[in-house]
Amino acid sequence: MMSPKEKNDDFREPVVQGHPPSASRLLLNILGCLLSLPIYYFSTVHSRYPVTLDIVITIALTEINRYIVEGRRQDFARSLHTPSFDQHLDEKKEWSGRHLEAQPCLPNADCMAAVVGWREDPSLYARALQSYKSAKTCTFFLAGIDGDEAEDQDMVNVFCQVFPENSTVIQIPEPLGEIAERIRAKTMALQRQNGIPVNEDEANAISMQACLDLARSILRQHDLTIGGPKGIKHLCLKQRHMHKKGIMFTAYVFALVISDILGIEYLWSSDSDTIVFPDSLEKTINTIASDLKAGGASSGLVVHNNRETAVTNLASAVYWGELYLTRSTPACTGTSDCQSGPSTAFRLSALPAILVPWYTQIAFGKRMIVNEDRHLTTNLLLRGWKVIFASDVLAATDTPTTMSRWLRQQVRWARATHIESLLRPKVYLVSHPLLFYGMVKREFGPAIGALAVMWFFFTGHQLIEISVMDFVFRILISTMYNFVRNTHRLRLRDVRWIVPGVFFYYVPLPAVQIYSMLTMAADGWGTSMRASGDMERAKRDGMRKAWFDLGFFIVWMGIVAGVVAKVLAIHWGLVWYEKMACIMVSMGVAMWGGWRVTIGSSG
Repeated sequence: MMSPKEKNDDFREPVVQGHPPSASRLLLNILGCLLSLPIYYFSTVHSRYPVTLDIVITIALTEINRYIVEGRRQDFARSLHTPSFDQHLDEKKEWSGRHLEAQPCLPNADCMAAVVGWREDPSLYARALQSYKSAKTCTFFLAGIDGDEAEDQDMVNVFCQVFPENSTVIQIPEPLGEIAERIRAKTMALQRQNGIPVNEDEANAISMQACLDLARSILRQHDLTIGGPKGIKHLCLKQRHMHKKGIMFTAYVFALVISDILGIEYLWSSDSDTIVFPDSLEKTINTIASDLKAGGASSGLVVHNNRETAVTNLASAVYWGELYLTRSTPACTGTSDCQSGPSTAFRLSALPAILVPWYTQIAFGKRMIVNEDRHLTTNLLLRGWKVIFASDVLAATDTPTTMSRWLRQQVRWARATHIESLLRPKVYLVSHPLLFYGMVKREFGPAIGALAVMWFFFTGHQLIEISVMDFVFRILISTMYNFVRNTHRLRLRDVRWIVPGVFFYYVPLPAVQIYSMLTMAADGWGTSMRASGDMERAKRDGMRKAWFDLGFFIVWMGIVAGVVAKVLAIHWGLVWYEKMACIMVSMGVAMWGGWRVTIGSSG
């Protein structure tokens, strides 16, 4: 393999912009979005069993997605036995600038993996890195560490222990994201100064090119040979602590340079707490390998620490029974709206044009760092790339062990969802209408539920008709389907968590939806660091921050308990003062319980 200094230095600016739809396609998308609204309205308001109908439709879409994904793999398998001229040739030329000549070749799904993290628990990080040793089609491993202080050295040590050979560690002098942002701002300032219209695309391309050149220069300075029997196959990058988006940007820029050297076309991206299975990378990438319009894909997830606490057991049931289905709604049309951070694959030629716009995203007048996964997906969809959800492929991720951390994670994810769903309406014009339908259901369903609960709490009147049997049918149908078709085979001892898991997820969901919508501009890593010393530091957060993060849940639990008490009081025919006493006692107990498992707990 050639070293960076032996490679062609003419690494031109990336110009692959995606696959924008035609005018007729745009018109059909608009009409489809308009039709989605009355369809959703009549399927919910004018249906006797709206929740059951929704799960039946979701299951149908999930099965269609499974069928299409398997067809994609079969197309790729057939191409493996048909030598042909490299169909990706023009695309490679565009973003790499390398001089390539067409020659007969067999397509492959070889990829490199990029795993980022911040002060991860050393034992968990070691397990995550070890899992890539048996991952099929992974030819190069890149670790990104968001921190270069003494506390961050544990992750570096783990990397060196897991990959003692053909590996090295590089300290990045300045995060590449900051460099890209500075060059972009300077370029646009010069455009204004010269009296020409500001061209953000040109500024993005110039800053991206500068980062690519800098990454190549850093590799050259360290005199590294990438690939080959004696070359580097495992690289660890560490930089000053910023945020997840910062280390992801640096890792992705280096991935583009290294993949150009190795001739790799795909990137697997994951987190430091995620364990992959031998076929996770291969089977996910196979879904996009035969389709030049597919820019990304993601796999399903299971929880590997589900035995730790009751919260992790409940979260595992949620991943098994709910997330598998809900993420499949728009996926059958190639418009999955979120590539999960722990299990994402990219076609590398799709990345150069979107990385700088992704990193420099501004909403509400401030830089956004909470929605790194969803905004990457949105940028792919906006440029006409397909995004696939391989629901039958699994990777194992870590889930928060306490209720407070679980809620913080859910709020963070919900904020990212609102930002991408509500502030980027153009994505629905260029994507299949099913993406818009899924957004309407996801955004407004829980909000309507919250409104209905509060309406009954304050007025005693039902805003919408609720049927207990509707929810029973929904739980039974989804459970039976998951037992039959879910790739994650639930163990018998875990069955007891299914029904509690439904309540664990759906009872706080309306409050999470409303509160996250009101606090969209808040940011942070979301889930806290796991290194032991830093866990102790995290426990010392002030009460004001704790109430800001979790107080909504305590209030919501009081409202829900008050509604339940009011329903029972009406059913039992209590007089008004008995009813009030019942409601007040129920609210007090529920709010105390909510406080006890969140702010009052040690996690």
